Amino acid sequence: MRIKISKEDLLAGVGPIQAVVETKRSLPILSHLLLEASSTRISVFGTDLDIGVRKRLPGEVLKEGSIALSARKLYEIVRELPPAEVELTSDADMTVNIRCGKSDFRMKGLPRDDFPSMRDAKGRGVVLDRRMFRDMIRRTLFAVSSDQTRYTLNGILLRVTPKDIRTVATDGHRLAVATTEADVLKDNAPIEAIIPRKAAAETLKLLRDEPGEVEIELAENHLLFSTDQTLIDARLIEGQFPNYEQVIPATTTKQASVSREALVAGLRRTSTIIGDRVVHTTLELKPGSLRLSCVNLDLGEAREQLEAEYHHEETAIGFNARYILDFLGAVESEQITIHFQDPLSPALFRPKDEKGYLCVIMPMRL
Repeated sequence: MRIKISKEDLLAGVGPIQAVVETKRSLPILSHLLLEASSTRISVFGTDLDIGVRKRLPGEVLKEGSIALSARKLYEIVRELPPAEVELTSDADMTVNIRCGKSDFRMKGLPRDDFPSMRDAKGRGVVLDRRMFRDMIRRTLFAVSSDQTRYTLNGILLRVTPKDIRTVATDGHRLAVATTEADVLKDNAPIEAIIPRKAAAETLKLLRDEPGEVEIELAENHLLFSTDQTLIDARLIEGQFPNYEQVIPATTTKQASVSREALVAGLRRTSTIIGDRVVHTTLELKPGSLRLSCVNLDLGEAREQLEAEYHHEETAIGFNARYILDFLGAVESEQITIHFQDPLSPALFRPKDEKGYLCVIMPMRL
């Protein structure tokens, strides 16, 4: 194999994919990236068997071939190269020579035959707007459970139906749901799949916030995400996602509206007194105001007064402040609304000017 490629293009391919590779696996080949050069493309591929990523790279192929190289070392070398053209040449002994400007490296590699294979997209999937899909993943990823005993909660539920696209995540204490109304199925079957946390997080990074489309294709127990230059192969979580709809409050009698920016700042300030303890933050609502308060028996207490649009009787509810901050970090609206029934019932948090996004948070006893 012999190829020429710019340092920037090579780094753009190697950098994101090496983060996917599992360096502590028992199989040494899984700590490597596969570089392939054919008459039609240059590509780099990495996998940990649960998620695989292949990116097409621009460049010149002088001789076809392939070689697997240590992901971490290749990334460290390419990152430090000067901004110039890079030439990679491999020989029959599975050694690659990397030249860039006055720099010259030799790396031992492994043959292509030892590397796991990757599925190819067949072009029969559902096509979604890339920014829209990325935003839906971002708005639900924070609510994914890390409890390994509840395996089906360790990922994001993706549902594509004739009327909408929906992503859902819950850890049992909170629930995030993002919905976009659209008919994108055409002749395709509806999709319902649980995407593991790591696959969702890496997909979020790899798709980037750029215009364009992403095609989603279901293949056995895998989901393929493909763009013009990137293909992501994610192994799905098997099992039944819980009935999340029954957790969403059907009716609420009280509502408060507050500035998102002011609430973020207030929660961050009052949370400084919490320390390492799991201490609730109390939201005390009165007509026209919202008071935040935290009490730590070892350190002291903190209070903050905010303006709020509220027209009901005085109420106090306790929440884990981090859960609210995670929700606030996923929205851009200037105002958010809190819908609730009483201090012991789940509360519904929403951006005031959006209908397609909500977060249900369970209260803590005061």
